[in-house]
Amino acid sequence: MARKSRQVETRMISEYLKENYDGFTFILNVPLGSVSEDLMREEGYKRAIGLSRPFRPIADAVVILPSYLLLVEAKVWNVVNGLAKLPLYKSLVPITPELKEYMPRGTLMQLVVGWTNPNLQIMARAAGVELKVYRPLWLEEVVESQHRYWTREYRDQREKRLQMREFFGVD
Repeated sequence: MARKSRQVETRMISEYLKENYDGFTFILNVPLGSVSEDLMREEGYKRAIGLSRPFRPIADAVVILPSYLLLVEAKVWNVVNGLAKLPLYKSLVPITPELKEYMPRGTLMQLVVGWTNPNLQIMARAAGVELKVYRPLWLEEVVESQHRYWTREYRDQREKRLQMREFFGVD
């Protein structure tokens, strides 16, 4: 059974970018938004960037295309959260110092998911986000276990496992 704690989304975004944007520059884990001018003056550019990182949202990736920056989020769990973040992230791109050298370019948004449904597609269209399904073989187990998790059969099996663990005193 796949566990939520596995680094599934990290592997997913890395493979997806390599397969689809291998000829382009891409940056992983990009902090977005401004950095205090005062902090930059006091600490210097590089140190200010580092000090501000914990307080800035992080995009999974930015792909540098000839005319655009492509903001990419990869989600297996909480896919709607990834979708909701992208338009907000897009608003921060023009004031992000790490992306200044690539401006002026337009910004496109892409959500990479292991599965989709009609509601997600409608929301993505409404938000101006391109939806891409990326589901290599290794991700099949993860996606299937996620969908099984909510079934009656799985809940019964989980309850039985918990009872057995309690019976045998296993944490």
